[in-house]
Amino acid sequence: MKAGLFIATAALYAIACILYLFLLTRGSDKAQRMPGTVFVAALGAHLAFLMLEAPSPGQLPISDISQILSVSSFGIGIAFLLASYRFDVTILGAFIAPLSLMLFLASGLGSSYAPVSPRVESVMLTLHIGANILGLVAFALAFVAGIAYILQERLLRRRQLGGAFQRLPSLDVLDTMGLRAVLVGFPLLTFGMITGTFWLLRADGSQFYISQALGLVAWGIFAGVIVLRVAAGWQGRKAAMGTMMGFVFTLLVLVGYAVRAAAGSV
Repeated sequence: MKAGLFIATAALYAIACILYLFLLTRGSDKAQRMPGTVFVAALGAHLAFLMLEAPSPGQLPISDISQILSVSSFGIGIAFLLASYRFDVTILGAFIAPLSLMLFLASGLGSSYAPVSPRVESVMLTLHIGANILGLVAFALAFVAGIAYILQERLLRRRQLGGAFQRLPSLDVLDTMGLRAVLVGFPLLTFGMITGTFWLLRADGSQFYISQALGLVAWGIFAGVIVLRVAAGWQGRKAAMGTMMGFVFTLLVLVGYAVRAAAGSV
C-alpha cells in the first residue's frame, strides 16, 4: 500500500508541475485553478503517506533522513499554500511543485538509509530536526521568490511584457516575500545549529562532519544577506542571488546527512 501511495503522490506532484509550467508559459485565466487543485490533491496523498510512515498516531515520521526529506517536501507545499493567502503568488507553484517533487523522490531513494541511532535520540535532537525542517521550508519560499525575481527582472529588461511577465508577481512582492521568509528561517536555522551542536557533542564527542561545515556556510550566507539588506540597502537581484546561494548550501546539508547515514555513521 505504501508503495502504491508513494507512486500516486509522485505522479500527482508531476502532473501539478506540468500544469503549473503550462500556466506560467502559455496558460490563461480559465486554467488557473487546475494546477492548484492537483497540487492540493498531491499534498493530500502525501499526508496519507506520512501517516503510514508515522511510528504512532500524531507523531511526525522524522526518524531517518528519508522521512525528513519527505516531511520537508510536504512542509514546503503547505507553506506555499499559506503564503498564497498572504501574497498573490499562486503562479510560483511552477517552482514550488518541482521542488516538492524532487525532495519527495529523494526520500524514496533514501529508503535504505540507516535510522538515527538510539544513542543520539533525545528531545534536543527532535527540536534540532524540527527547527531545521521549518527553516528549510522558509528558505525554500525565499529561494523560489528569488528565482521568480531574477526571471521577472530579466523579462523586464528585455521588455518582454507579455506571457510569463504578466503572470509573475511584481518585483516588490517577490522581494518582500523573500525577505520575510529569510527573517523567519534564519532564527530557526540558528536554533537548529545550536541544538545540533549540543547533541553532536553529547553523542560523538569532538567529531565534526561536513554537514556541520555546510550548515555554517549556509548560516553565514543568510546572516550576510540580512546584514547587507539592513546596512547596505541590499535588495532585488543581489539579495535574491544571496538567498538562492544560501538555500543551495542548506540542501547540501541534507545531502551530507544522507551520505553519512548511507555510510552507517549516524
